[in-house]
Amino acid sequence: MPSAGDQPTSVVYTDRWIRYYDFVVLTLSTRLVWGCPEPRLVDLYKRNLGPRHLDVGVGTGKMLDTAARSAGRAGLDELHLLDINADPLKLTGQRLRRFSPITYQADALGTWPLEDNTLSSVCASLVLHTLPDDGRGFAAKASFFDQAARVLVPGGRFFGSTIVSDAPFARRNPLARVLMSVYNRREIFTNSRDSSKDLRAELEARFTNVRVRVRGCTAIWEADAR
Repeated sequence: MPSAGDQPTSVVYTDRWIRYYDFVVLTLSTRLVWGCPEPRLVDLYKRNLGPRHLDVGVGTGKMLDTAARSAGRAGLDELHLLDINADPLKLTGQRLRRFSPITYQADALGTWPLEDNTLSSVCASLVLHTLPDDGRGFAAKASFFDQAARVLVPGGRFFGSTIVSDAPFARRNPLARVLMSVYNRREIFTNSRDSSKDLRAELEARFTNVRVRVRGCTAIWEADAR
């Protein structure tokens, strides 16, 4: 089983830090730094959340919780949570305990411990830019897309968001440029070669009806499983 030390990004997802995640990341950073406010990301859930859902890289579960409370989404039939770090899994599991979530402490770039063609939706919100890329951008994260395609039923929805670096599509304000540089040096982010074009290519190789939009420097995608 992976431990919190397996990835450099894990250092910021400890119990001490994660309690500030909602305010620092979701309230402030999404709006002021990455140019895609939290309500847009919640709307992404509302449009795509299915009855048998998997969240990968769970954060604190706030956006999923907000979306699930909206009209018609109060009754998730089956909820799965996957993260390499124990503390986010614990916090999100407690937040969403009304759904009796099934949790997996596992590497998102490894083989997910779920069966083929069993889920109606998979979301990775603000996750891909933190996964190791060995300098090859999304090509190094191909196994992530493979796993999402594997576990979804035909027509299931794969959706999410990630911070990208490509100009002119990714509009980075001065603060975004500084923070992205610092985060990449510290390996909190590994997205210096992540582009919305490459993201679309990885999705189109595995999914249909692919939609990729960039807000600020945040790429938002929605796609259907084949």
